[in-house]
Amino acid sequence: MRCVVVGAGAWGLPAAAELATRGHEVTLVDRFGVANTLSSSPGPTRLWRLTHPDAVRVRLARRSVEAMERLASRSGTTVFLRRGLLWRDDVSLPAVVGALAAEGVPHEVVAADAVARIVPGLVPDGRDAVWQEEAGPVLAAASMAAQAGLFEAFGGALRVGGTVVSVEPRPAGPRATLDDGTALDADVVVLAPGPGAGELLRGLGVDLPLRPHLEQVVHLGVAADPHAHDEHPCLFDGPRGDEPGLYSMPTPGVGFKVGLDRPLRDWTLADPDRTPDAALTAYTAQRVARTLTAVGREVIDAQVCCWTDSPDGRFVIDTLPGGVVLACGDSGEGFKFSALMGIVLADLAEGRAPDADVASFGLARFTTGVPSGPHVLGR
Repeated sequence: MRCVVVGAGAWGLPAAAELATRGHEVTLVDRFGVANTLSSSPGPTRLWRLTHPDAVRVRLARRSVEAMERLASRSGTTVFLRRGLLWRDDVSLPAVVGALAAEGVPHEVVAADAVARIVPGLVPDGRDAVWQEEAGPVLAAASMAAQAGLFEAFGGALRVGGTVVSVEPRPAGPRATLDDGTALDADVVVLAPGPGAGELLRGLGVDLPLRPHLEQVVHLGVAADPHAHDEHPCLFDGPRGDEPGLYSMPTPGVGFKVGLDRPLRDWTLADPDRTPDAALTAYTAQRVARTLTAVGREVIDAQVCCWTDSPDGRFVIDTLPGGVVLACGDSGEGFKFSALMGIVLADLAEGRAPDADVASFGLARFTTGVPSGPHVLGR
């Protein structure tokens, strides 16, 4: 089967690698290349966890761990670590505890005044929390390198430097057209273009209001001892008053990675600036100094990347008429499911029907913007 995959990020690259390992002829197209600094996929780490406020994502997260273990075995590379996660948030906590309990996931509800027993230096603020051991950093750069190695080893072709401007379903199979006029004909096209999804979808008759953002993360720690926080647990600290939510994890050999749910600005194709915002870096460091007193206070580095909100904050995964598979709307959670997404999208590209959990992310949940024709995932 001839496959064209659009986007060499955390979803597109694993899909391309999986299709190549299954013996298909795969062309992977990305304007700037694998895990480039303008995409959603650069940087050394992301956060994975079983802890979610709904049972569907708890189940998918379990499958994602299996997929990461499979990737590690196939590539001979460590692609994730276990450090555990404390989730502190009075709004979402009942749903999180309920979802974990419903799926039989071991967890511990931690009283507000005992949170420092789990996360060293975490200052109590009157909110209870839940601790779950199955969580930690995805070694994002290593994971992408492992997928790229599999893609290359099984004969995948990477095309860098062109932008796919349209995808046209045709009776003989879909055609992806690049900005230089090159036409790539295929039996199936997998669309995983990150923030560029909206324009391609409009060309396919799907009016889905995606909103790409730029967001910043900061590594804090001890410059003289980059391994000082390698064993530190992960934390999600929900929003409180005017303060945004905070998520954090160790990046081994670098420091303690902290991000705030406060976007820098909306993403646009014409804006290649990825310079960190000094004021946001300073605010992040101050927030950590007030909240996590055991974390070193030196700013090691700051990085800016993009992510794309879907209308309801959940992934959009579907098949469109004419041999097109769609994956977009990572909503800031895409990388934790990266290894699993490669398997899911490859299965869809081969025409397999999705299970109910994957099907729940289909376009049919939206009342507008769905083109006519059968939608396997939306049934």
